[in-house]
Parts: sequence; C-alpha cells; structure tokens
Amino acid sequence: NQAKGMIAPEAIINCVRAACGTGSFQEGVAIEGKEFGKLLFSVQSKAMRHVFFSQRMAGKIAGVKAAPAPIKKVGILGAGLMGGGIAVCFVQKGVPVVLKDAKQEWLDAGMKNIVAIWTGQVKRGRLSEQKAKDYIALIKPTLKFEDFADCDLIIEAVPEIMSLKKEVFLELDKHTKPGTLICTNTSGLNIDEIASTLKDPSRCMGTHFFSPANVMQLLENVRTAKASEQTIATCMAMGKLLSKQTVLVGNCDGFVGNRMIAPYASEAKQVIEEGATIEQVERVAEEFGMAMGPMSLGDLVGQELFWKQRKAAGDMNKQTKTYMGPYELVDWLCENNRFGLKTPDPKIGATGRGIFIHKGRDKAVDPEVVAKIEEIRKLKGVTARKVTDEEIVERLFFPLINEGFRILEEGFAQRSSDIDIVYIFGYGFPPVKGGPMFYAENYVGLPKILERLKVYAAEAKKRYTTNKHYLPVDYFEPSQLLIDCVQAEQMGMKAKVPPGVPMVDAVLDFKKKQAKGGSKL
Repeated sequence: NQAKGMIAPEAIINCVRAACGTGSFQEGVAIEGKEFGKLLFSVQSKAMRHVFFSQRMAGKIAGVKAAPAPIKKVGILGAGLMGGGIAVCFVQKGVPVVLKDAKQEWLDAGMKNIVAIWTGQVKRGRLSEQKAKDYIALIKPTLKFEDFADCDLIIEAVPEIMSLKKEVFLELDKHTKPGTLICTNTSGLNIDEIASTLKDPSRCMGTHFFSPANVMQLLENVRTAKASEQTIATCMAMGKLLSKQTVLVGNCDGFVGNRMIAPYASEAKQVIEEGATIEQVERVAEEFGMAMGPMSLGDLVGQELFWKQRKAAGDMNKQTKTYMGPYELVDWLCENNRFGLKTPDPKIGATGRGIFIHKGRDKAVDPEVVAKIEEIRKLKGVTARKVTDEEIVERLFFPLINEGFRILEEGFAQRSSDIDIVYIFGYGFPPVKGGPMFYAENYVGLPKILERLKVYAAEAKKRYTTNKHYLPVDYFEPSQLLIDCVQAEQMGMKAKVPPGVPMVDAVLDFKKKQAKGGSKL
C-alpha cells in the first residue's frame, strides 16, 4: 500500500532471495547488479530524482531578493478545523499563537479539538504529558481583535464568504502594527479583492493550507498583485519553518491545485453517467497510484462545498474554473443531506453517507446512488456503454494536465515542477510518476496527450451541443502551450534542451526570450 506501482520493492525482494538462496556469492552479486541497472535507468528512478530536485527548486523565487521578516508571534483568526490545525503547526515549532473566534462557544470548541490532538498523541506514547502542557500554554484564546496588536503574522481562516473576509480584514487593519503580515487561508476567493480592504495591501497574500493543516504537507502561498518582496519572502520562510512543501502560485480561480482537480472531478462523474461504475472509476484511479478515487475524495471533502456556492450565487448551473457539471447526482445527494463522511445516517447505522455508505473505515457504494444514476441516464437519454480503464485514465488525467499547461501559459506557476509538487503533496498523486506534468512528458508523451485531448474535445462538444441536459465544458480544448511544446518536439528542439529540464519549461523560456527579442536555443 505504501509503494503502489513501484518496481523497487520487487527488485529488493529478488536481491534478498538471491542472497538467501543456494546460489554462489558471485551469482548473488550478478543479480544485484542486474536489478540495480534496471532501477537506475527506469522512468521511475527518473521520476523520483525529479521530485527530489523539484522540492528544493520550489523555494527559489525569481526576482525576490528581500530578507524575510522574523516571525515571533502569530495570530489565527477562526478556531475551526482549519484555524485550529494551523495553530497546531506553529505551536509545535515553538511559536506562540493568539487564537481568536467570534463566539466563546466556537472558541471553546476549537480549543477542545486542539487539545484532543495532543492528548491523543500522549495516549499513543508519541508525546509527553509535559510537552502537551507546554504546547497548550503557547496558545492564547481570545474574542478580542486587540490581542493581535503584537503579532508579526495573522492568518485568517473564517468561512469562505467574501463579505465576511472583507469585514474581518478591516478589523485586522485597525488592530495590528504596520509591519504585520495579514494573510488569508481562502481556497479560491480573489485575494486581491480581499487585500484591497487594507490601507497597505502589500502586506497581504494567500497562505492556502490543506486540511487537516497539522497533517497535510502542502502549502500554496498565493502571490497577490501588490504583495511586497518581503511579504513573499516571509511567507516562503514561514512554510520552511513549519516543514511544509511550500509552492508560490498566482492568484487565479482555484490557484493551482483546486483549479486542476475540477476537470478531473467533472469527468469522473461524466464517465459514470456514460456507463462506468463507481467501483471501476475508484479502482482505476487507485491502480494509477492516487491515494483515493475521485468519488471517495468528494465524500471526504464534502459533496456540499460547491453546491452551497452555486446556491449562494443563485445559479445552480453556474460553472467556474473550480467546479463544473454534471451536477444532477451531487444536487440530489445534497438535497437529501448526504454530504459524505460528515453526515451520518443513524437509520442505517452509517457513520457517513454520500456516494458511499460509510461505517467506520469500511464503505460501500450506496444502492440508492446507483439507482439515481440510472434515473439520470434516462432523463438525459443516455444508454450505458462499456468504458475501458484506459479511457478513464485519459479522461481523468489528461484534462487535469491540460489545465496545468494553461496555468503555466497564463503565468500562475513559476515552473512545471512546482505543479508536480502541489499534486504529489496536496492531492495524493503518485511520486513514482513524478507529478502530472512529469507524467505527461515522460510516461505518456506530449504528442499523445494532444491527440487524445482533441478526440475528447470533439466528443464533449458534440455532447453539449446535441443534448440540452449537458453544460458546455472547455477543459479538453488543448492549451496553446501544449501545442507549442509538441511542435517544438517535432522541430527537434528536444535535442537542444539540457538534461533534466522539462520540455514545457524550455519552451516557456524560449517564448519569453523571443518576446524580449532574445536569441533562439
């Protein structure tokens, strides 16, 4: 389970078997040499080396030379699951935290959850009782904005409501010292709009932690239009302090991770409507190497997340870069209060109910969901067909990769390897495949990605132009950067690219130089 799809464990077993067998020492050495050679020159070895260097490259920010400001005390606004998890991250690094919420009962509940994390570690023998007490002593719970007065950094983690974010930012502006960084943990709202409420928006940027923040390794730092070099440098240093895999991304809808996962989630629902089973889609994603399948991910995150956003917008057919149809199944689940793991159903003994019926760690597809899918097919005039595993892989991952090319093309990521780090450490993409951008070039090949995207783009267009029940989607339409990369390969540019440099980065660099009148490769 910890080495899905990896060839190294089998090679190790073969070497141990040779060492313990009846063969001679020389025969054992020969087998070791053979296995070592296979591993050394494998694409998996190349992928793991790519991940190693990508982790170190992510912290290098072009054009930022300012020194980070010291972080001696941190304020967290919002004591919920996310705010509490962020507080735990800082406390465990010895940084005092001021934790604020709007109501005493919310604050008490937040502190109770935080304390439960450490008491659980004490029970399991991972933490001493004294250390747990020391951690608790580093947190100051409060209802007052005034208690943020001497903090060096504030992270806002209130609900995803723009008006609320702006309201609390106005209060933070009043009650913090001029040099204090004021950051938001939003997972998709426009941070430039939030920052505009500050007198000095240069001290604001996004710090997108992943839930639970004290467990997940990824931190997406989101660069705003007016963020100062010191703000960027300090937030990157903060990620290093917290031992996070930190990537600087641009302020676009969904940033990098959530923007790319949207077409993946959309196509998972679409292939199921067309005839794939939920179990098949889950199995294919897991056999690919993902930590969990897309439908399990929906139950974990909460099926209601984007349903509520569409309701709040007054448009249940609304589509953005972070969520898109088909919506019928999710809407039915949410209307019946079946959000996933967070909504138990005592009537059937379920600890959670969504796509699956969850009973503790066990889960099974809800038969009512299967019946609803069949009902949706009849409504849309769709006849179920056999969908191959290969098609599922292509339709889940190729549009995700295509969105990665668009993000690079639009300048919302510095380099392709940063996208790979986001997906490996934030979304469970298999490290052995090097991340989605590495996978595209080294496992599949960019020409095939482009060819298959064109096929699926035509099919998708036919679907939504001939069936009124389907909403238009454009995530299969090939990125111009992908097209440019394939053309560059065909022109022999790959031979001129230095070893270890991804084709997409070389093409991006070439286009930048060309735009400035620079020389060709």
